[in-house]
Amino acid sequence: MWTEESSSRINSNPLQCYTCTSQSSNTNCLTPTNCSSTDTTCMTSVVAGGLGSLSGATITKSCTNVCVATGVNLVIFTSGTYCCNTTLCNVNGASSVKSTYTILAGALGLLGVLLKQSL
Repeated sequence: MWTEESSSRINSNPLQCYTCTSQSSNTNCLTPTNCSSTDTTCMTSVVAGGLGSLSGATITKSCTNVCVATGVNLVIFTSGTYCCNTTLCNVNGASSVKSTYTILAGALGLLGVLLKQSL
């Protein structure tokens, strides 16, 4: 989305976003980065999945000029992308992981109940 703020940013200070690639913890995703003059959005992507102790999550944060917010929730897999356009706005990847695991746990609980009933 193009805003007046985005337009003025191209001519002045670049957007700053937190960046990281394929990290399992948001603690490792707190590196501020000056984006290029064409980047207007900070993006956070979280992918999580697994069963029980074999579960995990991956967080990636970046500067981009195109970002589409998404969310996919399947029984043992969930994925989401969050977009924002103010300086260092993508600080909180932990809440994305927390909600991802909550959804995953709920789906697994429901699957367990359904399997018990079918036995």
